[in-house]
Amino acid sequence: MANPIGKVARLFNPNLVKMEGRVEFLNQQLMSLVAHNQNPLKFGIGARGARFEPKDPQPSLTVDLGRDFPIDSLFLVPLQGDFSKGGSLFPKRFSIEFSRLEDFSERQILYDTGEGIFPETGGKPVKFSGQSAVARYIRITVKLGQIRGHSEIFGLSELVVISDGFPVSFGSSVSAVGAVRVKDLWYPEALTDGRMPLGGWEGGNWIDTDRGIEDFEALSQNERIEWGIDFGKTEKLDLLILFPFEIRGMPEASIMPETLEVQILEEGASDFRTICSWEYPFKGVSHDVPLVLNLGGVSAKQIRINGLEASMVGNRAFFGLSEIQIWSDQRNITQGMTVNRIFGEESADVDYLTDGYATEREIIPVGSWLNQLHDRWRVEREIKALRPMHTQMAAESELNATWGSAMMFGLTFLIPVFIVERRRLISKNQIDHLRKRIASDLHDDIGSNLGSISLIARTAKKDLVRLHGPEAVGEDLSEVESIARESSLAMRDIVWLLERKQDSIGDLVHRMRETASRLLREVDYSIECDSNKAASKLSLDAKRHLFLFYKEAVHNILKHSQATAVSIRLWDEGDKLALEVIDNGQGLPEIVKDGKQITKPVWKLDERARVLEGDLAMQSEPGKGTRVLLTVKRSLLIAAPAIK
Repeated sequence: MANPIGKVARLFNPNLVKMEGRVEFLNQQLMSLVAHNQNPLKFGIGARGARFEPKDPQPSLTVDLGRDFPIDSLFLVPLQGDFSKGGSLFPKRFSIEFSRLEDFSERQILYDTGEGIFPETGGKPVKFSGQSAVARYIRITVKLGQIRGHSEIFGLSELVVISDGFPVSFGSSVSAVGAVRVKDLWYPEALTDGRMPLGGWEGGNWIDTDRGIEDFEALSQNERIEWGIDFGKTEKLDLLILFPFEIRGMPEASIMPETLEVQILEEGASDFRTICSWEYPFKGVSHDVPLVLNLGGVSAKQIRINGLEASMVGNRAFFGLSEIQIWSDQRNITQGMTVNRIFGEESADVDYLTDGYATEREIIPVGSWLNQLHDRWRVEREIKALRPMHTQMAAESELNATWGSAMMFGLTFLIPVFIVERRRLISKNQIDHLRKRIASDLHDDIGSNLGSISLIARTAKKDLVRLHGPEAVGEDLSEVESIARESSLAMRDIVWLLERKQDSIGDLVHRMRETASRLLREVDYSIECDSNKAASKLSLDAKRHLFLFYKEAVHNILKHSQATAVSIRLWDEGDKLALEVIDNGQGLPEIVKDGKQITKPVWKLDERARVLEGDLAMQSEPGKGTRVLLTVKRSLLIAAPAIK
């Protein structure tokens, strides 16, 4: 706190200091988590059920995943808040069961509220650990819904089942008992259509300003546009996911074709055939969420997406998409591919429809996106519970400190304190000014040059492809662009390390999240911090080596492990701070030393741990992943008090 009485109060009340540190850390966590958006759905709102009479059977929803999957986690996404007229429709009491058999004669109970009442969700997704159970069928039985008159009703927007980081429930069939059906609005199949009132699964980095923009004004609504992708070989196509394009400056105007058809070219065929079509039920309404189409595992060498009807924005017609994803066996096979776009007389090959970005933000794995939204719900609940206790404790402590301070300190004491404090602030401001000037020079000069190199290399590569130039030169330009981009990102890390106002453990966790969102885009990851010392300031060296240790561990996973899931955790262990990174990859190689088979050490991590004077433990088995654990005494990490 800024006022002197507040400082004295906290000097004699360590519980208040501890509580404020926890609240500050939780607020910092909120800043690093993806935002919770409410995008009211106009169709496919969700699945709704009811029990109108006490003798009616308990409503239930059963999802068939199509085959057995190991279940990592399951999310229940609540409905948007406008339809219930008096509160949430999330069920009060319910159970979740897994089974490999359709009749659930053999089953595993994942969750049961029992006689308790499930807490208010705040519109955030609710996560349940799948405990790695293997199942094909998931059943939710509602034992007590929301009371409306003499009836009980409930509603859910989406059920998302994550297996190996992939939402295997998208496009799954759903059966129901006690379902309420309203055409285009409420129906059981909406539970697995990928449409959620939380928006698109975006987070991480903002888009580069020089990236292409995929929107075209049509002369009439019935003009056509075509996007085609050649896979180069026959691929099995499970899901097609199309992300809408947000017209810049008009967030309420997100567009994609109002009517479209999907065609494929099969091995040995000479003509394309149509496998599915889709039409937006409510024309002229903004498309705020991705469109998920189940392609049923059909095999094809090429795919063609035909936009048959443009979106209307006012009295103008537009075609647009921001990203095309096609998933085959839980991998996005279009990542980095070229899309051939034909609009009117124009034909062009573009790469920005498969670069992993929606209109303005990076697309992150659905599991990671839902994990962060669930964490936001958990953090907001804790802050809400702590806030009144903190207010009362602070008021009582400051009242007691007021009288004590008046007796302990005289007016004459304030003069030397003022002089010392002023000299300390002058010195601190000079150092801060120097840091900011260095950071600004790095960002403006070197960052600008690296950005220019990357842009020139990208433009030259496109010109080379257009002019059919030597392939080796194109590879060299790609390498130049990659080096420039990596150098630019490394420079940003240096700028962050110089920033004094971001020196706490909480700031480090925030930066770790940003780095993970950039590097682990294709991996299901989670980051948790259970430290009560999040507000503690780190020394510059400790901040640097801790961050570089973490970054090296993540780079090793990305380059060598072939992992699909990563868990990162930071917590207090006595007087030490512990950092743990676990992946489910192929493990570290083994070597023979002194006649014994041991895990090959990672010397860069060893060196960072040695500099931090910490203990490094690494556990790894071939094919079973790796666990990296670093523990460091907190006294060696915390910055020394400023000299007065």
